[in-house]
Amino acid sequence: MTRHWPAGLLAGFVVIGAAIALPATAQNESKAATPDASKPTAQDESKKTASDAPKPTKEDEPKATASDAPKAKAQDESSAAASDASKPQDNPDAGAQTTDDGDAAQASGRFDYDRVVEQAEALAKKPYSEPSKIPQFLQDFDFAALDQIKYKPDSALWHERQLPFEAMFYHPGSYYVHPVKMHLVTDDGVGEFRFDKNRFEYPNEDLRKRIPDDLGYAGLKFMHELDTPGKLDEIVSFLGASYFRALGAEQHYGLSARGLAIDTGSDKGEEFPAFVSFWLVRPRPQARTVTAYALLDSPSAAGAYKFEINPGDSTVTRVEATLFTRKAIGKLGVAPLTSMYMWGENSLARLDDYRPEAHDSDGLLISATNGEWLWRPLRNPQKLSMNQFSADNVRGFGLLQRDRNFDHYQDLDYEYEKRPNAWITPEGDWGKGHLELVQIPSDSEVNDNIALYWVPDDPVEAGARLHYAYSIRWGKELASPASLAHTTASRIGRAAVTPGQPRNTLQVAIEFEGGELGKLTDPASVQPRVNAMRDATINNIEAVRNPHTGGWRLTFLVPTDSLKQPLELRAYLAGADGGALTETWSYALSP
Repeated sequence: MTRHWPAGLLAGFVVIGAAIALPATAQNESKAATPDASKPTAQDESKKTASDAPKPTKEDEPKATASDAPKAKAQDESSAAASDASKPQDNPDAGAQTTDDGDAAQASGRFDYDRVVEQAEALAKKPYSEPSKIPQFLQDFDFAALDQIKYKPDSALWHERQLPFEAMFYHPGSYYVHPVKMHLVTDDGVGEFRFDKNRFEYPNEDLRKRIPDDLGYAGLKFMHELDTPGKLDEIVSFLGASYFRALGAEQHYGLSARGLAIDTGSDKGEEFPAFVSFWLVRPRPQARTVTAYALLDSPSAAGAYKFEINPGDSTVTRVEATLFTRKAIGKLGVAPLTSMYMWGENSLARLDDYRPEAHDSDGLLISATNGEWLWRPLRNPQKLSMNQFSADNVRGFGLLQRDRNFDHYQDLDYEYEKRPNAWITPEGDWGKGHLELVQIPSDSEVNDNIALYWVPDDPVEAGARLHYAYSIRWGKELASPASLAHTTASRIGRAAVTPGQPRNTLQVAIEFEGGELGKLTDPASVQPRVNAMRDATINNIEAVRNPHTGGWRLTFLVPTDSLKQPLELRAYLAGADGGALTETWSYALSP
C-alpha cells in the first residue's frame, strides 16, 4: 500500500499550546483542503506478512513543503559490533568492483561514529548541494514497474558468511530518484559498497542492459531470524529521505520514524532532510545487534547518525544524532514519528466501510517529568489540528497501537492489530521543549495523517552543534507502569434522548483496565475526575465497574452547544485518598 502525505494541509496554521502536567489549552483547528491522494509520500506498507518488503513511494525532496513532499515511510536500520575478527571473504554474487567486505578502495584504520561526525561537520560548512538523480527513464517508472525488479536473496550482504544478520538493498526508480552511497566497515577499515546490477533480477534483458553500472542504491533493509527458526525476516528498513521503520516478532510494518523534521507546518514550507550515505558494520558471528552509521543532509543542516538495532519480541533501535546547522531553523523536530489514523471507536462518523476501525496507531502516550502519564486518543479531524504538550526533559513518548483485537478491525489483509507501537525514551538531558501532535483530515488509508515530534524551546541558530540520543522500542508493550490502569477504549456518540427531543448531547465513555484499579469493587473507593479547559457544561459524571472487562468505565455528557469551538478535556479516576488510579485521558471534542 502506497502512503501519501496530504497536499496543502500544513501551510500557515497557528499552534496553540497544551500542557501535559497542567490542564490542556485549546486545540487549534484551521480550515484545510481535502487530502490529495495523488501525491505519494510515505513508504508503502507491507500489510500482509512481516517479511514483505516495503513498497517504495515518492521520496521526499529536501526543498518540498509539507504539502508537496511525499514521505517515504519506514526505512531500515542496522547495528552490530563495530569490528569483526574474521578475515575478508569474497562474495561470489558480488560484481568485479566490490567484495562482500568492501572494494579495492578500502581504507585502513578504525572507522567509527566520530568519523561520521567529522564528515557531517565538514559538510555543514559547505553550501548545500542538490543530490544527483537517476536517469529519467527510471524516474518515469510507476510502482508496478519498479516492483518487478527483485533483489536476489542469495546476494544479500554477509549471506555467504552465514552471519546472524544480512542486508539487502533497494533499486532506485519511480519515486526514489536520489542514489544513496553505501559503505562497509570491518576491522580492516572501510570501503565503498558499489552498486552491482548482478544482485537484482530484472524482468527482461533489455532493461538490464539499460541500467548504468554506477547507478547506486535507493536504500537498504536488515534481515534477522525473528518469527521462524532458521528463517531470516525483515526487521528494519531505510528508504526515502530520512524515513525508517522497524518491527518486532509477529508484527507487520505500520508507523515510521524519521531522522529529523524541519519547519513542519511553517509558512515557508517543510524541509525534508535525507540520508545520503550509510556505513554498515559487519556483525560478529554471535552478534545480537547490528550497527549502521548514516550521514544526513538538507539545506538547513547536516548530521551524523548511529543506529544500533536489537531485534526481538520488541525490536529496539538506539539512535544517536549529532547535528550541525547551516542556517537558523524555526522549528526543529527531534525523534519524529509518522502514522495513520482513519477511524476508531471514538469516531463520530466513518466512511462507508464494513470494518469497525482502521488505523496504524490509536493514541499518543507521554511520560512527563512530574510522574504523570497522559494518553491522547488519535482522531481524524474535520479540520487540520495541531497541539503542543509541554515536555521539559520528557521521560518518554510515542504513538501506540493499543487495540490488539482482530474483531475490532476485521481486516484479513492489513491486520491492523499486528502493527507495532513506537515508544521513544530520551537519553540524557534534552532540556526544555514541547511535543507537537499534528492530525490531518484524511479520507483514505494511503494518507499518513499523523505526525509527532519533540521541539526544543531554545532557538536553533546557524552554526549550532546539537546532540540527541534516544531509543525507539517497536513492539506490543503498553509502556505505561503496571500500577496504573490504562485506557483501553474511548467511545463518543450522541446520547440517547426521549423520543421527539433533539439529540444535542454527546456521551463520552472511557474504559480503564489494569493496575490497582482492577482490584477495587466498591464505588466509594473510585472517584471520577473530569476537567474542561474553558467554561463548559459537563453533566452526569459517573464511574462504574465493568464486569465484562474487570475494569471501570467513566462516563459523562457534554451538550453540543458547548462545542462552538474545540473543547479540551482531561479525565482520570482517583482513589479514596485522591491519588491517581489511572493515567490521564486527554481529548478535544470538536463542534
